[in-house]
Amino acid sequence: MSRLTRRGFLAAGAALGAANLPGFGSEQVRTAAPIAPGAPNADRLGWRVGFATYTFRGLTLFESLDRIAAVGLRYAEMFAWQKLSPQHPDAQPGPGLSRTLRQDLKNKASDLGIRLIGCYTNLGNEDAAKAFFEFSAEMGLEAIVSEPAESLLDTIEELTGQYKVDLALHNHPKPSHYWNPATGAAALEGRSPRMGFCCDTGHWCRSGLEPVEALKVAGPRVKTLHLKDLDAFGVPAAHDVIWGQGQGRIAEILKEVKRQELKPYFSIEWERTADSEPSLHAQSVAFFEKTAGELGGN
Repeated sequence: MSRLTRRGFLAAGAALGAANLPGFGSEQVRTAAPIAPGAPNADRLGWRVGFATYTFRGLTLFESLDRIAAVGLRYAEMFAWQKLSPQHPDAQPGPGLSRTLRQDLKNKASDLGIRLIGCYTNLGNEDAAKAFFEFSAEMGLEAIVSEPAESLLDTIEELTGQYKVDLALHNHPKPSHYWNPATGAAALEGRSPRMGFCCDTGHWCRSGLEPVEALKVAGPRVKTLHLKDLDAFGVPAAHDVIWGQGQGRIAEILKEVKRQELKPYFSIEWERTADSEPSLHAQSVAFFEKTAGELGGN
């Protein structure tokens, strides 16, 4: 089957699946037809919308990419301890991945029309950092998402220039080191533009930080976002809900990104369950597209 035929088949499957599977929340998706081609309103704003494959952490990476294609999105951020595929459950996306399996991963993503944007990993020391930057460059990734010690940032800054791969500092809730963006901003002050942020907006909300104010601190260093909506604000154990149905300030976040003229990558990162149906996330994409259209004057 040709690539064009395969992608057309997947788009049709996404439409049928989203139309027939039950929704999560107050409104079901009426049709996936506006979603299958991607997110055109977001595209017009220079925004890319996809998934963190952690959303499907109960599945292998290859199966996660199938889920993303079924939703109709074209981008993915991996995480380094996910099983690669049903055929290779002991392999993971990282420096230890063989050349053959690296090519298999590239082929899988390409066949589905998905661009691999980055990968979340632990950069624990200089050797580990160098190895992961080498892997990321070879795989064509744009960014490594991590929470390295500040003592490692000089080395990482050199590696970003050497391998042309960005660092995106991620924030877990307090008391993690980078829970407050002011800490990361101070650590990155004066450093290369390749050193920036992966803004986990749900963890900001869980820590009681207003995400719009946090985005003002992160500013032009925003590389990616783990965009989350939650059923409560300021509650560490708050649960994910569909974008636009909770207290995660999603519309306000998008408005602030537009105001700052940022061009980040937005990930759906669903933590509530280890697997989920494409129709669930199609509802989040529909809300994102509606908001992006309003911000873009469509």
